[in-house]
Amino acid sequence: MLKKYFWLASAVSVFICGYVVHIGYEVSNHAAWSLLVSSINSSAWELTKPFALVYIMFVFIELSYMRPSLVHFVCAKILFLHGFALMSVILLGISRNFLIYPTIFLSLLTAEFLSYKLYHSKCRIELFFVPIFISFAVFFFTLLFASVYPPPFFPFSQP
Repeated sequence: MLKKYFWLASAVSVFICGYVVHIGYEVSNHAAWSLLVSSINSSAWELTKPFALVYIMFVFIELSYMRPSLVHFVCAKILFLHGFALMSVILLGISRNFLIYPTIFLSLLTAEFLSYKLYHSKCRIELFFVPIFISFAVFFFTLLFASVYPPPFFPFSQP
């Protein structure tokens, strides 16, 4: 029963843990290490970053609990990690810091549900593992690089 609704528990857990990481920069009194994982300004990218990092870490918890078909599962999660980031950045850009947390939660919920549906579908996404994994590597590099050297344009700059 729990495995059927694990996507919902995952979205809630990622949101709660992501919020804790989100406020880590302020709580740690602006420590240098928190620059890489926490939100340091109110740009759409910085608001999405801690939730995306927690989403990535939570995939490992899901892997150990669910014991899914590895390649198929990882492909579904990476695709909807991109979907989550894209949806939250666009919605945060539109809302201009209005309803920040409901927007992020809605994006997480949608990404988790769609990745669950894609994983349980007959779609052969594992055939695209290499380009999907390369896109993840680019995403992760951008996540870290834009934290230290944010470009001066949307979604990296403050509104």
